[in-house]
Amino acid sequence: MITRESDYAVRMIRALKDGEQLTIEQICRKEQVPRQFAYKILKKLEKAGLVRIRRGAGGGCSLGRGLDVLTLLDVIRATDEEFFLNPCLKQGYRCEYAEGSGHNCLVHCELARVQAILERELRHRTLAELFC
Repeated sequence: MITRESDYAVRMIRALKDGEQLTIEQICRKEQVPRQFAYKILKKLEKAGLVRIRRGAGGGCSLGRGLDVLTLLDVIRATDEEFFLNPCLKQGYRCEYAEGSGHNCLVHCELARVQAILERELRHRTLAELFC
């Protein structure tokens, strides 16, 4: 459900928790993130405003927002565009069962309820609370 990419992203943010600017190599070494994934993940985190990337000599990565406002859900949403328990929870999904039977799908309703709980829990505490 939570991808390896999201796991690496959380660890990369954790590497930056002290507010210092680190190179990709330093982040990878500090958090055991494979280098081949790091740049792709950092680009997604930068696009979401979670990190800043400074290129060139003396460059590196730093936090784009404070850990006191970032949550696990923010990081997961930045890296996994489709964070759903089941594809039927995506906007615009056509359920053949519901269309064919003319009834609401109780499985869908239950998965939507669980999805809302999961998102609420991932949003519940900030990364500052988790990384202290």
